[in-house]
Amino acid sequence: MLKSYINKTFSVFFTLGFLFIPLTFYGLSFQYWLTRCIFLQPITFIQNHFFTQAIKTIDFSSDTIALNILLSLLLAMAFVLTGLSGVFKINISKITQWFSSVSAWYLALVLLKYGFDKIFKHQFYLPEPNILYSNFGSLTKDILFWSTMGLSHTYSVITGGIEVLTALLLLVKRTRILGFCLAIAALINIVIVNFSFDISVKTFSLFLLAVAMFNVLPHVKVMYAFFVQRRQVQLVTEPQNKTVGAKWAGWLGGCCIVLYSLLPYLAEGNFNDDRAPRPLLHGAYNIRQFIIANDTLKSDAFPYIRFFVHRQNYIIFQQKDGKMIDYFFELNPAKKQLMLHDYGKNVITIAYDDSGAKGALKLMFNNSAKWIIEADTLALKELPALQDNLHYTIDEIK
Repeated sequence: MLKSYINKTFSVFFTLGFLFIPLTFYGLSFQYWLTRCIFLQPITFIQNHFFTQAIKTIDFSSDTIALNILLSLLLAMAFVLTGLSGVFKINISKITQWFSSVSAWYLALVLLKYGFDKIFKHQFYLPEPNILYSNFGSLTKDILFWSTMGLSHTYSVITGGIEVLTALLLLVKRTRILGFCLAIAALINIVIVNFSFDISVKTFSLFLLAVAMFNVLPHVKVMYAFFVQRRQVQLVTEPQNKTVGAKWAGWLGGCCIVLYSLLPYLAEGNFNDDRAPRPLLHGAYNIRQFIIANDTLKSDAFPYIRFFVHRQNYIIFQQKDGKMIDYFFELNPAKKQLMLHDYGKNVITIAYDDSGAKGALKLMFNNSAKWIIEADTLALKELPALQDNLHYTIDEIK
């Protein structure tokens, strides 16, 4: 009785999680608005009274106090709903019957998203110029991990391929249990990485791991008997669809999930982000000289040694001590101008000139002193970190 109650409760809890934990990809914004409409006021009340240090802007993103409160509320709701179903003799067994299929499709969707992101280098992307020229010790562990993974296209393709394979196994009923087992292995690794490198998807990855483990739990004894006791056993599986129409509907639904996961890449035509065109001026620049009021200063008399143009419209100046100062900018190619925005909401307009020697860039600040920065492009692709070399034996290393 208790086991059945707990099983139903967690089936309801995970189903509520599928519905109300906002996924921020593939245009699934309706989840965010639905969750905000129902849970914003109670979560705000709980935060304001018990978690005064919480972020005031509630967006239910992973590792926020708001998301943890949401999961606690969903778990409480699941216990109450299961209890009420028993009191009022409401049959919720259909939820537990369909839970395996729903959770398999949900996990498959998430794994396909992150798997294709890896395969097409949209997750572990190539490090930006400012990262490549940062001091190793000055970077946080999460940025170091992300950047290191982004250096290897092979690693991204293989790990992404494993996640896509796991998702495909989950979409097929006959291989679903194997898919859940592979999902557990993949998600345990993800959880370890998230905690070890302080990557802020800990809560969501734990939720996905719990879903996969909950689906495998009923089969643990049988798998133990097979793998450890070496007994001839048979897994208890879901009844197969009898009608041809139901089977075709299942296959069609699975194909739709795969196609839906591929749509963003098909729309962009970007199947390897490492080779995707970068925006104008993107790169790293070494400051050759600085001119102020017609006086030319040597590079060692100027506090900045380099600057970088980030693909997400940031220009970042690097000081001699390695400290970085960044500005968001708007580019006007017609006027050859950059509109720099600092964190104090001040706007600085500078002109640029890239018509000189190849790789040279001149920045002209329109202030009373008339600052001019002359710089040369640094050869990013020649950095050792970006060399795609494979040494099968140490004898090949020189």
